[in-house]
Amino acid sequence: MNGTLLISDLDGTLLDKEQQISRQNLAAINAFRELGGIFTLATGRMEESVAPFVEQLNLDVPVILYNGARIYSPATGEVLYEKHLPLTQNLWERMLDGLTADTGLFVYRDGKVYTPSRNEVVERHERKDGVVCKPLSERTVLDRITKLLFICSDLQKLTAYEQMVKDSGMECGMVYSEWNYLEVLPPDVSKGTALLELIRILRLENVYTMAVGDNLNDVSLVEQADCGFAVENAHPDLKKAADDVTVHHEQHAIAAIIKDFFRKRGVSVDEPFGDSASDSENGGSHD
Repeated sequence: MNGTLLISDLDGTLLDKEQQISRQNLAAINAFRELGGIFTLATGRMEESVAPFVEQLNLDVPVILYNGARIYSPATGEVLYEKHLPLTQNLWERMLDGLTADTGLFVYRDGKVYTPSRNEVVERHERKDGVVCKPLSERTVLDRITKLLFICSDLQKLTAYEQMVKDSGMECGMVYSEWNYLEVLPPDVSKGTALLELIRILRLENVYTMAVGDNLNDVSLVEQADCGFAVENAHPDLKKAADDVTVHHEQHAIAAIIKDFFRKRGVSVDEPFGDSASDSENGGSHD
């Protein structure tokens, strides 16, 4: 497996509906790494939110965070690559004035997350990602912003925020990481561009890359990889962009990809990590 890099999204891909890494996925990743493969994560989450999974996987390879705006080394605690959002005072004030009670606005900066308005949307997101948002009372725009996140179940409101940003003329990227998550990113930022930067950082020559995801923020990642996978539960546009579609994330998709990778190369492992579909039907298990 030397010279092979496998990079996975977290939510809806590696993690199950209980926000856990299944025993089957963990065993497969360990087998892949023991045979010389390199495994890491590419996610929209921040350092604090990925820390439990980094520890469980015992990752020492840098991880892609904030949908590509930052590459972080869990081994050293260093930020190896980062882009910032050039948010203007005028746009920031318009965002604040347009906030409603059913919208969560999250500001990510220097490894922390802030919110100008605490509500049920914010509290649900805190529970999901395992983070606590710091209050942000100042109307003065912050510098060094890594990304902004809007969460709202009213898609018309998300579209209005998206149009507000477009009309401002601010240089940025925007992507829907879930159907009700609108992320505003620094210009020229994506998981795909971060993958190229990660390869440069690791000084990997002639590396074969595999990537897997489930949503629109993963399109650039699976397109950039030598072999890009979409999970069965993925957004239709990601399935179109991918080279292959694997099983549903609840059926241990990463294990299925690694198992097929081993099979095609005639590789056997001492301890098989099970059949992904049948294990899922039997309920699976979690560490």
